[in-house]
Amino acid sequence: MQIVSVNTGAIKENLSPVEKKGHRAITIFIYTVSLATILLLFFNGYSYYSTPLAERPHHPDYRELRPAGELGLLYGITGASMMVIMLVYTIRKRTRVLGQKPRLRSYLNFHIYLGIMGPLFVTLHTSFKVQGLVAVSYWSMMAVALSGFFGRFLYQQIPRNINDQELTLKQIEESIEQTTMDMKERGKFFEDALKFLISQLDKVYSKGNRGTFRSICRLMILNLVQPITRRRFRKKVRRIVPITGTQYNELFNAACRQSVLRLQVLILSDVQRMFHHWHVIHKPFAIIMYIIMAVHIGVAIWTGYGWIN
Repeated sequence: MQIVSVNTGAIKENLSPVEKKGHRAITIFIYTVSLATILLLFFNGYSYYSTPLAERPHHPDYRELRPAGELGLLYGITGASMMVIMLVYTIRKRTRVLGQKPRLRSYLNFHIYLGIMGPLFVTLHTSFKVQGLVAVSYWSMMAVALSGFFGRFLYQQIPRNINDQELTLKQIEESIEQTTMDMKERGKFFEDALKFLISQLDKVYSKGNRGTFRSICRLMILNLVQPITRRRFRKKVRRIVPITGTQYNELFNAACRQSVLRLQVLILSDVQRMFHHWHVIHKPFAIIMYIIMAVHIGVAIWTGYGWIN
């Protein structure tokens, strides 16, 4: 039997514990190293960044850390490059130029990583001094980055198949029914244990239909409380059926999936509408950011300002 995992949204193939830990470890490592690098660069230039603007030209690090300085310009090139590379996700999503592999989710994860690191490098490039037309681009970039977190969450609340395609209500209901049938095939004890877990998880995650906002908030804490509820219900389930730890994890994952999907069905249309509105708001900021960024780079090249001699 195949049990698919739950990640507050997308329905996907279940990975082995070793694969999950490997993917999680790699992600944590990349973000840790990247953020540590940003912090190191920040503290390295803290003396300059904390100096009043009028006194900065007299600072010993001025020629290196000012926006047109050697390091400042390098930060800007790195951040701008990341923001441009982010568009690869849009190309992969809307065209077939890049093929169908890797999966769209992999491009999205890379897109999010660049959307976090790019603005941080651009912030170092500005040396924490944003003025004039560039300020519009900078704050548009920050708006895009911050709204991206909410957009990512909404994206996760729309059930999808392993190809990241949205599921219809009928497909979601069929998926719920299939999991129930799989448990029935394993015996009445497993079926009863699944029903018990679903009833308990419904109390934790659903608690009736009290509106989209509250439902979304409950989904937001799903990944945080899963380890707690997993331990909480384990002894109770073992009273119903003697099972191993691996079997219980399968049951718990299946029950989580059922409970989350039932809640997502209730708010699916609202989430889809919110996701549409989010796109309407997100895109103009992104367009403004790229246009002004292009103008800024073009003017810098045209005037010769910022080229390292």
